[in-house]
This record gives sequence, structure tokens and C-alpha cells, in this order.
Amino acid sequence: MFKNILLVLLALLVCFTSAEVVELDIEKFNELVGGDVPILVEFYAPWCGHCKNLKPTYDLVAEAYEHVKEKVIIAKIDADKYKELRKPHNLKSYPTIKLFMPQSKEGIEFEKERSIEEFVQFVDENTGLIGKLKPMRSYVVELDDSNFDDVVGDPKNHVMVLFYAPWCGHCKKLQPVYERVARDFRKEKNVIIARVDATASEDLATRYKIGSFPTIYFFEANKRNQNPEPYDDGREEYVFLRYLNDKCGTFRTTGGGLNNRAGRDVDLDKLVNKFILSTHPVQRADLLNYFKIFTAERKNDRYISFYNKMIQKADEDRDFILKEYARVDRILGTLNPEDQFYDDFKTRLNILEVFRGAVNEAIELEKEEAEAQAAANTSKHPGNEL
Repeated sequence: MFKNILLVLLALLVCFTSAEVVELDIEKFNELVGGDVPILVEFYAPWCGHCKNLKPTYDLVAEAYEHVKEKVIIAKIDADKYKELRKPHNLKSYPTIKLFMPQSKEGIEFEKERSIEEFVQFVDENTGLIGKLKPMRSYVVELDDSNFDDVVGDPKNHVMVLFYAPWCGHCKKLQPVYERVARDFRKEKNVIIARVDATASEDLATRYKIGSFPTIYFFEANKRNQNPEPYDDGREEYVFLRYLNDKCGTFRTTGGGLNNRAGRDVDLDKLVNKFILSTHPVQRADLLNYFKIFTAERKNDRYISFYNKMIQKADEDRDFILKEYARVDRILGTLNPEDQFYDDFKTRLNILEVFRGAVNEAIELEKEEAEAQAAANTSKHPGNEL
């Protein structure tokens, strides 16, 4: 109980210390849109993972215009709640972000990459204002001749290395994207996003035959620094994430969140479904024992332990799963990827989703069986009809 209270207090503290993103209801939306001040509106849904991942960046947008907050409004509205907004504003997905200029009900849709730099450029170009970007901590590790082999040669580390030149225009363009990728992986202790100034570390440039800039290599863990793999994919943030998640076995999303596969085990998911959907006591007991044997060698894995705990709870009280899912989902809704406890609650929710899906399926099957039995009884013993 105390831990839950502490989490809520931490979430509230984050809310009160960040710049204000104005939460609109339908009346306030209609009042401000088309008024005297430009307004940037995020149309979101509370259940949308992309919306949750956007929150840290969107908060930074509000911070960027804190000094001119009387000249532009940074806002959001729950378009899932106010469904009447969908058709007039052509909302096809969440989040959708539009800038409404003064005396105009027609929004200009933001369609670029959802980075703080692109948001600020978008607002500046359309309003004539100048957003102030606060310097952000860099999570890119600087490598040179003195530390390269220690970092890249550590067998525990997956390392992506960008070889760049300070004067290179393509390198400068890539820099903010690369910084975001490093930030996305900041919680992954064994995934390092690094760079080398190849003009200052000529020996490294020669060793890896750097002939153009930028050149990017991926050094896989346990393979030391021999035969790195050239990175030849796209230079958008989501492409880097897709590549690194595949290579490193991670589940990061843009903004540093986790996708819905984090913490999940395919084989355990199948066992969970079989166990919850089974109505035969002997089969359930066998599945429960097999589950224990299957996870015995991985008992120190905290999320395998969570699977074990939840299957015991499901055996005792199936409804507990639905209540626990709602509780964890509620807490996660107060957090964002920046928060210390986000990863833990997101991973627990992913696992609970497997249990919840099986429980809901079992409930539906029981309803169908009960309805079929009732219909059969009625056909055998028809009542008097009027």
C-alpha cells in the first residue's frame, strides 16, 4: 500500500513541476480553437501507447513556449471521450496533432517526426514565434583511442558506434536523431549508443576503414570488436529502434517506452491459456506442475516469478486477474517512460494482458455454454405460450 501511494505522489510531483500542457474539455476546445491565440492540440486516447510515449516530448514543447505562453497554447484533448471531434477534424489515428491559427477552425496537421526539434520548428514557422529548446542531457557515449577497446571490447555490451566528422553536414543532420535513439535506450545497461570523432581518432578510423561520413557500425555482445556489422538501414528514429531491438533482444519504442512484448514468454503464454481455459481438475493440476518445472531454471528472473505468482492467483481466484490488471493499468497511466517505475509496471501489464485475455475468453465460453444449456432445457420443457 505504501509503495503504491509513493508511486502516485511521484507521478503527481512530475506533473506539477513540468510546464503546463493544457487539458481541454469539449467546451474549452470550442472556446479556444479559432480564438485570438494559436493553439497546438494533441488529439489523444488514454489507452493509446503512442500517446503515452509522446508525453515526455510534448511536455518539452510546452516548456519551449513557456516564455510566450500568452501567445500560443500547447494543449491536448481526449478524442476518445469526445467522439464528436473525430469527423470534423478527420481523426483517423492517435495521436493526431494539429495547429489551429487565430480565427481558424481548420487545423494544420503536424506530419513530421515527433521530436521536440520538429515540433518547435513546426510551431515557429507557422506562428512566427521562437521556441526555446532547453539543452538536454546526452546519453551518447563519446569514444576515442583511450576508451574504445574497453567499451566495445566488453563482451556484455551491444554497442552501436557512429564515426563522424565535425564539419560533415550529414552528421549534423543525424545528430538529434542519434541523441534520441541513445535516450530511448538509456535504461538498457548493456546497449550503448556511442560515437567517435574520426578526425581526432585517426587510428580508429584507419582500423575500421572509415571512408565517408557518417559511418555506423554495430558491435554485437560476445563477439568482441571483431567484424562489426555495418548499419545500412534508414536514419529515422523508429528504424534505428527496430534494428537495435532485433539485434539486442530489447523492446524499446520511440520516447524510451516499452512495446507490448516486453517481459512476455511465448511458451508460458501458451501454458497460461491452456490452464485458464481448462475445466478438468486433473489437467489443471498437471499444467500447474508443468508450469513450475518449466520455470524452475529461471526462478531468478523477476518476470518469470511474476508469471508464477499470477498463475497461482488465477488458480485461487480468477477474478483477481481482472482486478490486478485494472490496478496496474491505473498506476501505469500516471507514469511516463521517463519515470523510474515505468518499465516494471509496463512489463507487468503486458504479462497480465495474457492472463486477462484468457480469463475473458473463459468467461465468454461459460456464458455461451450456459445459454446453450438454457436453450436446450427450454426445448425439452417448453412453457405455455401466449
